[in-house]
Amino acid sequence: MAMDFWEKFWHKSGARVKVPTVLQMEATECGAASLAMVLAHYGLWVPLEKLRSECGVNRDGSKASNVMRAAKARGCEVHGYRWEAESLREEQDYPLIIHWEFNHFLVLEGIRGDKVYLNDPAMGRRTVYWDEFVTSYTGIALTIRPGAGFQPAGHRYNVFKAVAQKLWQDKWGMTFLILLGLCMIVPGLASPIFSQVFLDDILTGKHRDWMGNLCIAMTVSFLVSAVLTWLRAVLLTRWQRKLTLADSSTFFWHLLRLPMHFFHQRYAAEVAGRISMNESVAGVLSGSAATAVLDAFIALFFLLLLLQYNVLLTFIGIVFMILNIAVLVLTRRHLTDLAMRIQQDAGKEYGASINGLTMIDSIKANGNEGDFFMKWAGYRSKVLNGMQETQLWMLSVTMLPTLLTGLNGALIMTFGGFSIMDGAMTAGMFVAFQHLMGSFQAPVANLTGLYTSLQTTEMQMQRLNDVQRYEVDDLNYPEKENQNFGKQRLSGEMELKSVSFGYSPLEPPLLTDFNLHLKPGHWVAIVGPSGSGKSTVAKVITGLYEEWGGQVLFDGTPRRQVPRSVITTSLTSVDQDVFQITGTVGENIALFDHSLRQSDIMRAAKDACIHEDILQLEGGYDAKVSEGGLNFSGGQRQRMEIARALAVNPSILVLDEATSALDPITEEKVLENIRHRGCACVIIAHRLSTIRDADEIIVLEHGQVVERGRHRDMMKHDGPYKRLIDEYSSK
Repeated sequence: MAMDFWEKFWHKSGARVKVPTVLQMEATECGAASLAMVLAHYGLWVPLEKLRSECGVNRDGSKASNVMRAAKARGCEVHGYRWEAESLREEQDYPLIIHWEFNHFLVLEGIRGDKVYLNDPAMGRRTVYWDEFVTSYTGIALTIRPGAGFQPAGHRYNVFKAVAQKLWQDKWGMTFLILLGLCMIVPGLASPIFSQVFLDDILTGKHRDWMGNLCIAMTVSFLVSAVLTWLRAVLLTRWQRKLTLADSSTFFWHLLRLPMHFFHQRYAAEVAGRISMNESVAGVLSGSAATAVLDAFIALFFLLLLLQYNVLLTFIGIVFMILNIAVLVLTRRHLTDLAMRIQQDAGKEYGASINGLTMIDSIKANGNEGDFFMKWAGYRSKVLNGMQETQLWMLSVTMLPTLLTGLNGALIMTFGGFSIMDGAMTAGMFVAFQHLMGSFQAPVANLTGLYTSLQTTEMQMQRLNDVQRYEVDDLNYPEKENQNFGKQRLSGEMELKSVSFGYSPLEPPLLTDFNLHLKPGHWVAIVGPSGSGKSTVAKVITGLYEEWGGQVLFDGTPRRQVPRSVITTSLTSVDQDVFQITGTVGENIALFDHSLRQSDIMRAAKDACIHEDILQLEGGYDAKVSEGGLNFSGGQRQRMEIARALAVNPSILVLDEATSALDPITEEKVLENIRHRGCACVIIAHRLSTIRDADEIIVLEHGQVVERGRHRDMMKHDGPYKRLIDEYSSK
């Protein structure tokens, strides 16, 4: 009865829960992040990268049905409802995952009056009013509760454990730093002793002859302290540089070996921005984190000394110190969530800025400056709002410790004065006590500052771990390669046998039972309407994506048994997304491959019909290419891209709309030159002139082959190919 009463009272007062905040790392994983929050609320902590896969997150996001399926696989009882907003008031059994503005999932923590409490994976915990909630809520709600097979497991990310593990990777450095810190205790202890001796023995006239020796001892102590401080600063600086270099290099090398779908679901500029986070993390690790153990020991040492002087004054100092720490501990989680939200929004703002400046010509041509500015301003305002909220919190947090510190000093002064008047302490002892109290509070302040700085460091380490925990593309970077392949280059034969592939493991495959046999020197064209899977085939061939089923064979050998070095020197591709690096024309064609000879580069340029254009430039192949190749026309950039692919003299070439920016005459010359090279070619194009001479043409519709053959044969009857050609011709 009592339990029923309290349940009714709680429901009537407006139930609310607080779930742990899990922020999404990519633009399309809000469903997975929302599920991670709910599971963590019930004690099951699952890494976001696992739920990302289980929820089938792809470039289009994740469906509610996939989120429900992932929750069921974790032993939960899951139900999906179409509820009106008013129905959610009556539900009371929070948390719920709800659909928001038709493109987002978030967690509903509760409703009280006209306030709705949300935990948004895009920005953290926030409160909206009922009118805004009704407008944005789309009517879909998911209830997820522990079922019979639910097993709590895992734990919240522990930044202290992560920092400790990272620090002890360099045990010798840590050991030397601790020994150096212990040596610094001696000059720190000398200062209060000198003060006490001066006041109680020299100033009172008891031992005036000690004055000279005291000055010498103080000078030696200050010199020793200065040398030790300098050594410590040098060590920490070198350690920070070492950590930054090692971590940044390891991070970036791992990043380069990640599969393509990692990059397709994130802002490139935001991912690049994470590289600099290694320096920020290294700064914390080599600073207050590196000396945390030593600070704790020093604080304990001086605490014992303080107790020897005066227990009451020591107790007063400890009480106020605990109050200061309590304020920071109680506000840390909220400040951490704010810091994570700011970093998320700042990454989006940076990504939007870079993307906008990259496509500034299109924005100006279409008169979209105002629209782009509004989008950028929206991201910027979120960052500024978050920073303002953080500053207000920090002002509130810092005011109280300042007040407590003042009260602490006043009480110590008052009771210390009484102790001196009562004869329990001398004036020298009281001054020495204050010195020791400062020596005690300094390492405690360092530890407290570390605790505060770890709010940002925790967020940065999680964003770095999002990359480092992601599995390397084992198709292109296997742990062991076949060293007995026996060939340095492929002959040009390639075969796809019953290949299937899709972008989400929870959705039907985009390609099904696809077959292609490319013989050395032969050309195969793939055509079809937009979205039929043509470019996907090209990406599977080049290894950007791994097939789900079937086989991809080179010279009759499965791809995984062919060393990557053999594939990359034999197979190249050119797609419709053209890019240039800032450098010379020759560097753009070679693309970091220093093994290419100048003759190879020039021959490739001639076959791509760009050689004459290059010679007309001032400097020729040493002429500068601006960012994005903006000092070249679209056709020139595309021909330079083709030259880049031809420079390695491939035996297999994949062209995905690679000549779309060329006029018909130039295109015909380029394709004729490629044919004379004798390399096998897979070509994806819409122009009839590009595909009609292919040895085989494959027609794709919805990821399936609906017709294949030669141009002249398929044009004789009214099939998918003829209808497609007639449609292109009519345009």
